[in-house]
Amino acid sequence: MIGYVLLITFAIIISIVVYKWLSTYVPKEGIECPDGVQIYVSDYNCSNSTLNLTLRNTGTFNINGTYIYYSTNKSQEIATKDLSLNLSYGGTAFGQEIRFDSYLEPNKNRTLNFNINASKIYLIRILPMRYQIEKNKERLVVCGNGETKQIINYCP
Repeated sequence: MIGYVLLITFAIIISIVVYKWLSTYVPKEGIECPDGVQIYVSDYNCSNSTLNLTLRNTGTFNINGTYIYYSTNKSQEIATKDLSLNLSYGGTAFGQEIRFDSYLEPNKNRTLNFNINASKIYLIRILPMRYQIEKNKERLVVCGNGETKQIINYCP
């Protein structure tokens, strides 16, 4: 009986030690972008099957890519459909994100072209992302504070 009590006690002590050790690997706070990250749609044009977006970095930091979502419903206030699947040039799509071949510097433009296949687009939402050094490691961070929305007047 004493052996079982000791075995359970040691198991509990070892699990507490392992928990404390593993909790040192979990970051305490999330990584956030600085306040100077901002991007907006400086120009767009639509044809029957393509959408050209010209993005402008109006912030003070480089931007390495974006998440771009769209809405096909006029009454929908938040765009939720992924536009990166339709990217034809201007960057490289990785899942839902679009990474630029070279970063977008402040006060510079980048044009992205999408094949939209006759979808009616009314709203576009853009979330910029950038690489940031955190504890001597380069990490990709999505900048929710630099989000922008653009109402498109019936595209196409």
